[in-house]
Amino acid sequence: MKNISKLLAFGFMGLALASCDDSYDDWSQPQQNPQEEIITLPNFTATVAQPIDFDKVTSDSVTVFTLNEATLPEGVTLEKGRLEITAQNAAKTTVNVSGNGRACTAELLDAVVAAYGKRPVERTMSAEVLLNAMKDGQAALIKAGTIELKLTPKASEYTPIYYLVGELQGWSDQAKTCMFYPQSQTVQTYTTQWTGAGNLKIWDENNFSKWENAIGAATDGDNAASGKLVTSNAGAIVCPEKGAFYTLKVDFETMSYTWTKLENQTPKEFEKISLIGGFNNWDGDEVMTATAPHNWTAKVTFAADTELKFRANGDWNVANWGGGMNVADKYYGTGISNSPDNIKVPAGTYNVFFNDITGEFVFAAK
Repeated sequence: MKNISKLLAFGFMGLALASCDDSYDDWSQPQQNPQEEIITLPNFTATVAQPIDFDKVTSDSVTVFTLNEATLPEGVTLEKGRLEITAQNAAKTTVNVSGNGRACTAELLDAVVAAYGKRPVERTMSAEVLLNAMKDGQAALIKAGTIELKLTPKASEYTPIYYLVGELQGWSDQAKTCMFYPQSQTVQTYTTQWTGAGNLKIWDENNFSKWENAIGAATDGDNAASGKLVTSNAGAIVCPEKGAFYTLKVDFETMSYTWTKLENQTPKEFEKISLIGGFNNWDGDEVMTATAPHNWTAKVTFAADTELKFRANGDWNVANWGGGMNVADKYYGTGISNSPDNIKVPAGTYNVFFNDITGEFVFAAK
């Protein structure tokens, strides 16, 4: 068997230990010296554990891989290590692991949310497994292969996406152009001028284009100021005053809706709304598409974490919205007019929606 003492000479390191729970230890500054040597041992590889649904995880740590430790040289023990996790359009993330393949639940959840957002969809993330092997007080860094993690963020912490379909976009069951703006996990709104017939139905993100699952009024064509939402044989909801500016508020906990007429029926018109920020060196505008009066959308990919604002007519002096929010924490919010602070957005691809009357925005991660 290969002499581990020779292998250990490549990478000595000290370990400062802290705890996540009784079965998991991490450290605040994991070793990431770019000059450290990484050893590969024959037949020593990690095998990925079962897919992880974080809504079903109740402990502080979770098993992410198992090891064929029988292939280790005699007298070698495994200590703490790390996962180097990569995902499309996201920066590499380091997550600490114990020698028996357990990772801190919160760290692992943060990694998938940072890369993809909180939508409870199973995501695949590639992770290189690096472990510290100990013998006679010396340590070497050993690569135990690369695993493909299957991770699903918590549905209980996610605010669902809802779209409206109706006269505003010609009842198209293909174009997801009008997304509601969340106020909370259960309440969402849409503010616009309700042109034409002023009617609509609602689809959640998992049932888009399925008419049998559309959400609407108990009576087709109901134009009352408020009413109940139904999910079976739903009829169209109609604005109480066609052609006027109203906010439609829907509450999916009480399954009800309310129309509120805007006091200002002549809001300022803009020729265009665009995104501008670090992703384009604050030079030029990523122009959004008008979808309904005063509502805009764009599909944008950010190669790296960025900061940005919404801007009207390509001119800071006309109007702009920022506010210091972080899309990594919550994918929706309300921009503050002329705020000196920017909106922070993690790397990734997003369907972006913006309302220039209310300042509401959504960054729906793809």
